[in-house]
Amino acid sequence: MFVQDADATCLRQGDVLKDILFPLLAPQEIAILGRFTAGEDLPRPLSAIARVHRNDSNWLTAQVPVRPSYCCVASQCCDLEPRHEKIRMPAFVIARLIQVPAQIMADTQKLESLRANKDPRDQNNPGFLNLFHVAAHERLGGQEWVVDFNQLLSIPSSEFPAILGSKILQMNDRSRVKFKIKFAASLARVTEEERAAGLENPWAFEE
Repeated sequence: MFVQDADATCLRQGDVLKDILFPLLAPQEIAILGRFTAGEDLPRPLSAIARVHRNDSNWLTAQVPVRPSYCCVASQCCDLEPRHEKIRMPAFVIARLIQVPAQIMADTQKLESLRANKDPRDQNNPGFLNLFHVAAHERLGGQEWVVDFNQLLSIPSSEFPAILGSKILQMNDRSRVKFKIKFAASLARVTEEERAAGLENPWAFEE
């Protein structure tokens, strides 16, 4: 699944990263940070700590729970080509690795299907559409994982050098293309209702 020597000079789709602080964006768990405003009124009111990001001053500073996690680069390789240690895209996407769900581990057939990373384009047996199996590796604690396509995070391109330093594994070409196809199917597969409505090719009947 992985090449022996990962290229430490670039990020590619399917690269595995370590120690990424993955946030839990549950509204009840988010605390907006603020400062006391000047004045004699008691209790003194709090003013949210604002910040500017890319000329947008409507950002606030918040405290959120995070979990150090393994993650997998989900963005296309061509979007990640660096120019002077920067990439052209304003942001790139990563997906979180989670342990193989217990209900799958307990079912031999489901586990076999998961490990096969089946072709999602096979309408008769697409396998798991939202998970991509990652084989056990010593750099991953010696256990197998799955990439959860439902757990995605956008990283500003300004963080590219730091994220590059977190790279620990690089998929071989065949595994990367399997990952690419399964990721696309997870996000953009045509539903049975859409297919039945003749929308499998929505451009076909446009005037």
